Amino acid sequence: MTFPQWDFDHPDRFIVGTIGAPGEREFYFQIRQANVLISLATEKSQVSALAQRISTIIREVKKNSSVNLIQPMRSDDGPLELPLESEFTVGAIGIAFDPSDLEIEISFRSDLDESEDPTEALLPTVEVRLDLSQAMAFVSRTQALVAGGRPLCPFCISPIDPQGHLC
Repeated sequence: MTFPQWDFDHPDRFIVGTIGAPGEREFYFQIRQANVLISLATEKSQVSALAQRISTIIREVKKNSSVNLIQPMRSDDGPLELPLESEFTVGAIGIAFDPSDLEIEISFRSDLDESEDPTEALLPTVEVRLDLSQAMAFVSRTQALVAGGRPLCPFCISPIDPQGHLC
């Protein structure tokens, strides 16, 4: 059985968006290039970790470069595009920096089905290449989205629901 693989080299759009109210939000990566649009269900923790890692890479590039290689991009604050049908739920995310092209490579792989042998599983994957401007725009939107969730309890660091919290 073969599973689909998508490759996006400098997509027209690479964002994270949500549906639902804080505390019940569902997170999605959405990638569009020309007439191809895909959505991937994900977890808030994965979204946050990816944005933090990309931010670290960008900070290091800026620190180690004598030239400003990152041109600011207009922020994409638009909603997720419809139809919103997830191709798969993200299980693993890989990230690499290509110093020769100054690009960030991101790989999304599906969750492994419990019945599958992990050594033989061929899972759907998505490969994305972003220049540093695209990556910086992604980080900006993503950090604002993550921060827009429920506030955290200063004592136990768990989200505080509108109905209250045990602490």
